Amino acid sequence: MSTSLPHSPDSSPSRPLPDDAKTAFLIERLLRLAGRGLGASAAVTALLGDVVDTLRILEEAGRLDQAGALAAAAKNLRTATRDLDLVRAKIFAGLGNPLAAKEALKEELRYFPDNEPARAMLAALEAGMPGGIPELDPDLAAILPIIQPYTMVGLPRLASLFYLAKRACQRDIPGDFAECGVAAGGTSALLAYAIKQYSQRPRRLYCFDTFSGMPDPSPQDLHAGQEANATGWGAGTCAAPEASLREVCRRLGVEDLIAPFPGLFKDTLPVVAPTMTGLALLHMDGDWYESTRDILVNLYDLVAADALIQVDDYGYWEGCDQALAEFFAKRQEHMALRRIPGGVGAVLAKSGTKRSGS
Repeated sequence: MSTSLPHSPDSSPSRPLPDDAKTAFLIERLLRLAGRGLGASAAVTALLGDVVDTLRILEEAGRLDQAGALAAAAKNLRTATRDLDLVRAKIFAGLGNPLAAKEALKEELRYFPDNEPARAMLAALEAGMPGGIPELDPDLAAILPIIQPYTMVGLPRLASLFYLAKRACQRDIPGDFAECGVAAGGTSALLAYAIKQYSQRPRRLYCFDTFSGMPDPSPQDLHAGQEANATGWGAGTCAAPEASLREVCRRLGVEDLIAPFPGLFKDTLPVVAPTMTGLALLHMDGDWYESTRDILVNLYDLVAADALIQVDDYGYWEGCDQALAEFFAKRQEHMALRRIPGGVGAVLAKSGTKRSGS
């Protein structure tokens, strides 16, 4: 498939190519600033402007691996910067990953909805994607055009999550819903919509996220043996403000059902969990080892016996898999998992069954 992708109006292949030393210097400086937790100061903004210009030159010259490393370092600063995710998208597209390019463009447009080159590239990519939607619940199909721009979760996992939410409501399982890892809010809106449509009792949806992008990964956070930050989806990515969550929920008429809690899971969950009376559904989309561990430690025992848990990243991020395995090994319990069709994600049941010999 060949898709013609628009370039930014100010792109110019005649600009001098940065040498390796400059790129390495920029990466080192970005990571040093990220480690100091600096916000969007004038110096940081100016540096990121220089980084975007450098990224454009590297991408146009075909130095995609180098550009990808620099873009990943820039995302560590968790500072919305015009065209940063647009250039990331071009890098992903050049590396033959149109799905990642599409998600980077959606991230660009969350913060800069007037970025017409990004919108044009997204339209070009979507026009070149294979068509056909698997058979879906009609109620899910009806809201799909609204929620998809606000989520990275693929159709098999969206269909699974909608089924779990509908099941919890129709079986009248007691408790609220919780989502750990909200990003732009698409799956939160899906869950709140299911509550509105099917619940036989009052429920709320707890929404936990930094609302400033992914936290720093740990050494356990690998994909196919590659460190998380090196994949292009490390610290600072998947960012969206709380306003994005509220916007998509407002479009579905469910904003009154959500309760957002900004911050790291390790800070918010220990405070909020004691106020919860129980959970009828838990959606875990924390990606990282520490995030997955924090969710399980704080929320697992609140999940009702006949409720189900969807683990979005199972089978993709190795740290997520490791945290699950360690949690159940420590409890000496069998991990009752069912993989979601499509290769990523799983549904977890609370079996409570002790391992043999324990």
